[in-house]
Amino acid sequence: MAHRAVMKKLFKSSRTALMVIATLLSACSNSPQGVRIINGAISTPTSKQAVAIRNFSAAEIAPAVSGKTFQFTRTGASGFVTFNADGTLSVTDDQKGPSVGKWSTSTGQYCETYSPALPLECGVFKFTGDAYFAANSRLVEMKV
Repeated sequence: MAHRAVMKKLFKSSRTALMVIATLLSACSNSPQGVRIINGAISTPTSKQAVAIRNFSAAEIAPAVSGKTFQFTRTGASGFVTFNADGTLSVTDDQKGPSVGKWSTSTGQYCETYSPALPLECGVFKFTGDAYFAANSRLVEMKV
C-alpha cells in the first residue's frame, strides 16, 4: 500500500510540473516576435525612423566619404578603409593586411581601383539609413 501512495504522489507532482511547463510554453508562442525595449512596465518604441534608400550624385559622394574611416564588407574581403581627400584610399583588409588604392566619382557613380593591374570598378553609391553601398562594398562609418 505504501508503494501505491508514493507512486500517486509522484504522478501528481509530475502532472503539476508538466502543466507549468505547458503554460510557460504557450505564453511564449503567443507573445509578440522581436525585441521589445521596456521602460518600467511600458513598451517604448525605438527612435529610429525608416530612411528611403537613395542613390547619391557624383557631387554628393565626396563629402559623404572624404576624410572618413569606414568598416567595409564585400564578397571575399572585410576590414577598414579611409577615404583621403586627395582621392587615395588607405585600406586594412582583415586577411590581406594594409594596401592603398584610388577612388573617384564619374557620372553619378563611385569608382575605385587597388592596383594598375586591376580594372577600375565603378557602381552606384547609395545610402540605406545605416550604411553606404559603394560599388560592391558595404560601408559603415566609424564614429570616433
